[in-house]
Amino acid sequence: MKAVQKLEHGVGYLGCVEVEEPRITPGSVKIKVEYCGICGSDLHIVGGFETPTSPLPIPFTMGHEYSGTIAEIGEGVTQFKVGDRVTGIVTKGFCGKCRSCLMGDIGRCQDAINIGYECDGAMAEYICMPEGATFKLPDNVSLEEGALVEPAAVAAHAVLENVDIKPTDTVVVMGAGPIGLLVLQFIKACGAKTILADISSANARLELGKKLGADYTFENDKCNVIQEVRALTFGKGADFVFECTGVDIVITQSIMMTKRAGTIVELALTSAEGSNIKAYIVAVMQNMRIQFSYGHNLGTWQKTLQMMADGRINTKDLVTHKFKFEDFDEAFECNDANKIKVLLHP
Repeated sequence: MKAVQKLEHGVGYLGCVEVEEPRITPGSVKIKVEYCGICGSDLHIVGGFETPTSPLPIPFTMGHEYSGTIAEIGEGVTQFKVGDRVTGIVTKGFCGKCRSCLMGDIGRCQDAINIGYECDGAMAEYICMPEGATFKLPDNVSLEEGALVEPAAVAAHAVLENVDIKPTDTVVVMGAGPIGLLVLQFIKACGAKTILADISSANARLELGKKLGADYTFENDKCNVIQEVRALTFGKGADFVFECTGVDIVITQSIMMTKRAGTIVELALTSAEGSNIKAYIVAVMQNMRIQFSYGHNLGTWQKTLQMMADGRINTKDLVTHKFKFEDFDEAFECNDANKIKVLLHP
């Protein structure tokens, strides 16, 4: 079968190669992949990033944002049948018995491994996943939309599970990429006033942000966004700022526009070189809370799928480009100004 693999350590070394199909095991399902999204973390990996404690298992198949149909059922599987349309959480190998697993936080299980960077992922024609890590797509959620359930769950975890947003709050989203636009929608579902900011070259994303419910949008390179936020909040600053870029200057801006004792939620990964942000001293002196948010829990997926089925979260309009696996280089290098979410497919 075809698979998009990281073939060597370092920058680049991506290829579309022929590999053996995975074999079904008891308790698992074999999924024919229909779509797999390119995540920001995939771009980091192609850029040469890997942690010293967990080197990449070269060679391996990329990808963790996927949708597909059940092609084969393993022994003991009872919740699915061949032909079911599904998506799945990124974690496999979890024991299901430890405290973390019993609380739904399977990513913290010592046995857990994550597809697409700790083991083979979903940029392939087939992937095998545990029954417990697989979710049926609602009838009114397409396979294209289904490939965005994972990033939507990341946004849901940040907004619905890590903080407590009230309708009286003013919330800023810094960065109008896929995660930022999804975060925006979950914030609007909480009833808060929402401000979205990005640079002017992302104007198409800002316009989509308005469609998705942003009360105000700002081009960050054409105005003083800190002053704009403080003006809209009578000088006090935002109650919450969700930082979705990982860019040092934007992190600094996020701190400077947050109210005293306000909360900054950091979702993005910085560059491999790390950050040097002097504004953190302001966060300390102003008694701000910086809430880091990573991944999601099993329960997050149920919330996300329900809100997508109810039409409260729109992922369809985020898909702007689709490429075949063999055109992976064009997909990863796509620099279209209107790009939001890129999907690969067999």
